[in-house]
Amino acid sequence: MLEHVTTWLRRKGWIRHRGDRYSNFSALACEQPNGAFSITYADRGSPITIMAIHGGKIEPGTSSLAKRIAGKRFNYYSFSGDKKRHNWDLHITSTAFDEPVALALADRSAVVVTLHGCMGRGTVAYTGGDNVELCQQMENVLNCAGVKSRPHPIFHGHGRNNICNRGQHGGLQLELTPRLRLCPYAWRKRRILVDRIQKLLDDGANLNG
Repeated sequence: MLEHVTTWLRRKGWIRHRGDRYSNFSALACEQPNGAFSITYADRGSPITIMAIHGGKIEPGTSSLAKRIAGKRFNYYSFSGDKKRHNWDLHITSTAFDEPVALALADRSAVVVTLHGCMGRGTVAYTGGDNVELCQQMENVLNCAGVKSRPHPIFHGHGRNNICNRGQHGGLQLELTPRLRLCPYAWRKRRILVDRIQKLLDDGANLNG
C-alpha cells in the first residue's frame, strides 16, 4: 500500500528522489512564474509561531493543520505550492529556508513550531527540534491521547540554521505521516493532534527549552 501511495505522490510531483532544486528563496522567486507559490501569515504578537514552510501542494495537509493549530491565538505562516504539478520543485530544506517574512516572524518568537510531511506507515507525529523539553512533552501528550509520537530517526531538526530553532528558546519540528495528514478516516486523530498541541503551547511552561 505504501509503495502505491509513494508512486502516486511522485507522479503528482509531490515527492522525488533528487535533492532540492533551489538552495534559497531568492533563487526560487527569480525563476518560478507568478502564481507558482503563495505566502500567507498572521502576526498576532504571540510569542509562539506555527509554520508550514512546505505548505500547499508541497507537503499536502501541513498548511491547513498549521492554520488550525494557530487559530486566533498564535502567529501563523505558510509558504504554499500552488502549481498543478511538480510542487516539490518549491521545496527548500528547513536549514536553508530564508524567505524574509518567515525569518522575521521566527526571529521575533520565543518558540517556533514547524509542521512537515514525511513518508511512513500509520498515523504518526514524529518530533524534532532543539527544544528537547517541548519535544518530550509533545510525545507524552500525543501518545496518551492515542496519536503515536516519537523522535524521527532521520529528520532531527537540530541546529540554529533550522528555521524551527530561530526562536529564543529553540523549537519543535513535527513530521507527520501521510495517513495522519490526509486520510479522511483519520480526522479524529487530526482533531486530537490540533487540540493537544494547542493546550500544550497554551500552558507556556515549556517555552524555556
